Amino acid sequence: MSPRKRRKFTNEQKADAVRLVRASGESLSAVARNLDLSQTVLRRWVKQADIDEGKGAEEDLTTTEKAEI
Repeated sequence: MSPRKRRKFTNEQKADAVRLVRASGESLSAVARNLDLSQTVLRRWVKQADIDEGKGAEEDLTTTEKAEI
């Protein structure tokens, strides 16, 4: 089986996926499967969204802070 071609997602697509995880009542793994995403990448997007909303640890960098570096 050949490796999957790397895909790029817009910030809007990522935000939509995070909203779906939070609002659907389905598990993260079910949402990832339905969107044809890996659980790891979706979990990372949800974690980053939490950080951007101020729910992360003090040492975690927001998306804006990462862009500045």
